[in-house]
Amino acid sequence: MRAALAAGLRAAWRCRRLSGLLLAVNLGVAAILAVPFAGQLEHELREAEAAAQMARGFDFPWWSHWSDQQKGWTSAFKPDILGVGFAFRNTDLLLRGELPARLFAPPPEEPASPKKPELDGVVLGLGAAYLFLQVFFTGGILSTLRGPRADFTVRGFAHGCGYYFGRMLRLSLLALIADALLFRLSVPVSAWVANRAADSVSETTALAWSYGRNAALLLGILGIHMLTGYARVITVLEERTSALLAYLSAIAFCLGSLTRAVGHYLAVALLAVALLAAWAGLDGVLTVNGWGTQFLAFVLMQGFVVARLALRVALAGGQMALYRGDSR
Repeated sequence: MRAALAAGLRAAWRCRRLSGLLLAVNLGVAAILAVPFAGQLEHELREAEAAAQMARGFDFPWWSHWSDQQKGWTSAFKPDILGVGFAFRNTDLLLRGELPARLFAPPPEEPASPKKPELDGVVLGLGAAYLFLQVFFTGGILSTLRGPRADFTVRGFAHGCGYYFGRMLRLSLLALIADALLFRLSVPVSAWVANRAADSVSETTALAWSYGRNAALLLGILGIHMLTGYARVITVLEERTSALLAYLSAIAFCLGSLTRAVGHYLAVALLAVALLAAWAGLDGVLTVNGWGTQFLAFVLMQGFVVARLALRVALAGGQMALYRGDSR
């Protein structure tokens, strides 16, 4: 397990140009909404008294009034997407089925008066397009990591993206089907947990039931993600064409090497949590009060993003090293 983790981190370091390329793509996708949003904010603040305060920090009364008037995708830009708030918000949306693309969200209990969706369709659509782009890049990432030295070249990366795209897409569809079944099974479980929580004699016990249900659902989602990662690795290493057989092989491998597979995945997850905690500490001591600190904050944010991207590359590299070692 430790050898696989170290191998994945070394591969991510050797492919650091790949992480830079993924960062550039990430920035390009984000700019699709960020650029028009910046233009709208500039127009709104051009003659507002709060402009100076917003440039130096944050004017909550102005933002609160502005936010209440927003309709559509601009209403998604709130303070909880900054700092570490995005991690908790996205996890909450994931467990409620809002992500990805509201595929697993339960139907409203009262069709005549449906509740307002958590995310606008434009944001969800862009997120779905970004996921589709990630599927396209997966083959290129794995084909780069497959080499003995994991050397990154744009030509080899582009070839891998196109060559394995169909297979990666089929694996992703199987993963979505597995997630759909998981969410469908969680419906009666949630009802049962709600009844148990309602019958609890203490608030602590009721919260434990609710948090336990969410933890079990999150573990199920992470388990499917881990299996999908190994199915992708097997597809590239063994040139599999059947997505279903690759999944079955991934299940067999993970059951046969359960401790190492889960331990490696958990180690990478803990590194991701430690990275988030480091960003939370840095964000807590950095006071943004002018153009200089805004630029510094932007650079630090992108450093955090590229570190997360490198960690995802390290996860794939470690899974490839672990599978290679056990399959020989």
